[in-house]
This record gives sequence, structure tokens and C-alpha cells, in this order.
Amino acid sequence: MRCPRCGFEDTLTTGSCVRCGYALTGSLMDSTIGVPARAVAQPRTFRSYVPMRGDVLCEGRYRLVSQIDLPEIQRKQGVAWSAVDLMVSHRRVVIREMLLPPNLIRGASVEHAAYMTMQRLKDLGQHPGFPSVLDFFQHGGTFFLVFLYPEGESLAALLRRQGGALPESVVAEYGCQLCDLLTIMEELRPPLVHGSISPETIIINEDKQLACLVHLPLFKPEATPAHSGQVSAGYYAPEQVHGELTPSSDLYGLAVTMHHAVTGYDPRSRLALFHPPARRLNPAVTPQMEMILTRQLSLSTSQRYARPAEMRRDLAALLESYPVSVDGQVADQKVNPLELSATQLREQSKNAVLLNMGVFAAICILLLVGALFAVLR
Repeated sequence: MRCPRCGFEDTLTTGSCVRCGYALTGSLMDSTIGVPARAVAQPRTFRSYVPMRGDVLCEGRYRLVSQIDLPEIQRKQGVAWSAVDLMVSHRRVVIREMLLPPNLIRGASVEHAAYMTMQRLKDLGQHPGFPSVLDFFQHGGTFFLVFLYPEGESLAALLRRQGGALPESVVAEYGCQLCDLLTIMEELRPPLVHGSISPETIIINEDKQLACLVHLPLFKPEATPAHSGQVSAGYYAPEQVHGELTPSSDLYGLAVTMHHAVTGYDPRSRLALFHPPARRLNPAVTPQMEMILTRQLSLSTSQRYARPAEMRRDLAALLESYPVSVDGQVADQKVNPLELSATQLREQSKNAVLLNMGVFAAICILLLVGALFAVLR
């Protein structure tokens, strides 16, 4: 049947539209699909307007281009769209729909709750590394936030293009910057927890100097996605897998991301919550970097860094330990194993094993010839 609110055609077996969340009354359910009349619970979030591709919002200013794939634990907070600002030289922007949860508007008006959410993210956007809030408006009974479109490429795309590990000094620098961002989020009251830090939510700007954190949650996200069979893999912290989401979970996700970047090995291809020592996967990783990652990737929160600032301090000390050239940049080595792909590293290890076996066989042959010569004499 057709939804009376958004016009979407589907069988409403759950009592509400799967597209806009409109809940049918008991009598309407009885007359349309033959389900006995009963009280239907209202959905947790309510859409009075469903954005569609090509829609022009805010009195003809923003044209929706394509939907952005948000982290799974944020998808109940509203959809996100890449859009064009038709009033500012076709500037690219990101438009986030705001589906306010009931607990946020309890005791306050919807307008006030939406405004306070916008103001919190706008203040955060004043710091480099966070998306800047450009606009805030209401359309069709729904509130929307407009962010400046992030320029650059995701760390995930950079890793795919690299085909393996990134230079350790680069990863350490990005780690320092992201620890600064997590410190700012932790100091908010209440703290803002991202819950989905991964190479997909980190943008590296065009000159490769700045790491930015995108897809910030509008409200406190759910701890785990709906598909429980997938929550134990990837970049989630152990406590997040079990339904507890804290600022420590974000720092764990950052450590998993850095481990991926310096080794070239995707954590989603391994056993859940299993992160081998970085030097075992990439012998060129320094012992200091391995120590930092091993500490933060502990299954016990008490054994990890208590604050992002603590991890940042160790990363800064690691950066200072790298050799520096005359121009102030980290000196390049003649052969940088960190720039090798995972396939090249495995081939290098295989060649080393074959070389060792060859040397061992040559020694055995020499000993055998020597023994035979002695017997003949």
C-alpha cells in the first residue's frame, strides 16, 4: 500500500512506513492489510519530510546531489547528503538531517533542542580538524545542519592508493593531531563520543599536512550497530562491542587505525579484537611505535592510556626521535621499508628465508665435503 505521508509504496507489516516512520492508526491498519486493530507504538524518531535527490532546500539555496554513507551507528540520527550551495559559487557542502531522539527533547521544545545541538557542533567546528557549520535551517518540519564539504581524501583511500603501509613518521604525525581532536571532544560537557573512528572517517587534506575527523554524531550514538554479527570486527573497542561507549573507545579506534596504517593489514580481515604486534607484520616499525600501539590496544581499559593527551605525549616524543634533515623534514632513508606494500613485504620475507636456507645448505655441503676428504686421507 501507499504511505499517506511520503507516498512510498510498500507493505506496512510493522505498522509504520519503512521510509519515513509514519505510524498507522489501529483502524487504518485494520482496513488496509487486515491486521487486527491495536495500538501502534510511535517510532523513536519522526520524519515530517523525507529528503530526496534533486530537492532544493532552504528557499532554493541548497540542491541535494547524492546521499553520503554515514557510520552505521549514526543512521538513526538522520541521513546525510552532499549538496551544492547555489548562492556561493556552487560551493560543495554536506547537509545533515536532524532526527531528534525523544530523550533530547524531554522537558524542552524541539526548536531549542535542535538549536543547542547546532551550537555545540558549531563551537566544535571553530577548531582546525573538525567540519565547520555553515548554516542551520528548517524545511518541511525537519531541521538540517550544513557543513563545509571536507577537501582532501579519506585515509582509507590513501591506504588503498598506497597499496600498503604509510611511512611511520606520517602516521605518528596524524596520530598526534587526532589525539588533540579527541582531547577537545573529551573536554566537552557532556563529552562527545564519535564511536566510529576508522580510516573512512579521517580526511587528509590536499597537502597531506592535516588530518580531519568527519561524520561527527549529532547526538550520542548507539554503542553498536543493529547487525550484532558484525560488531565484533573492525575498529570497535571491546567494551563498545558489549554495548558500552566511552571516550576511551574512540582512542582505541584511533590506535587500530594507526596499526592498520603502519602495517598495511586491515583489521577486518583478521580475528575479532586480535591485533598482532606491529613489528611482526612490518619489521620496519620502530619498537617505540609498537609499544604505543600495544598499550592502547589492550583488551583492558585500565592498561590503556587514560587520556588522549597521554598518548599524544608519547607520539610527540617518538616524532622527535626520528632523524631530521637540514630543512627540518624527516630524513628519507635510502630504502624505506615502510613504503613497501604488504605483498612486497611478504616477498621480502620469503626471499630472506630462502637466502638463509641457501646459506645453511652451503655450510652443510662444505662440512660434508670436509668430512669425506678427511676419511679418504
